[in-house]
Amino acid sequence: MKQTLLTSAKVSGLAAAIPMLLGAVPEAWEHLICTLIVVCGAISTVVPVPHAGSAWMVAYKILSVAGLNFGWAANHLAAAASTTLSGGDTDSKNTAVAQAPKAEAS
Repeated sequence: MKQTLLTSAKVSGLAAAIPMLLGAVPEAWEHLICTLIVVCGAISTVVPVPHAGSAWMVAYKILSVAGLNFGWAANHLAAAASTTLSGGDTDSKNTAVAQAPKAEAS
């Protein structure tokens, strides 16, 4: 219960902070800032996380923060899923499609 309250407080604070910060930005820049957030978020979910010793790690972290890609974001969930699957395991949806017989062309 305590963790749920803490998580909802974080989400509420973030949901209140973003419009407040955008309210301080001149109206002409709002569209550019929102586009930057969306693009950075999209790039950070598509690009794999560099290994710990990589020179790209700092750039990746800046990109992730600019795209608001932290916490339970998409790439965090993907990383967790890849660590739980052992090599060669696939989910049941993909195996059914992969094992379906192919239709013969006439």
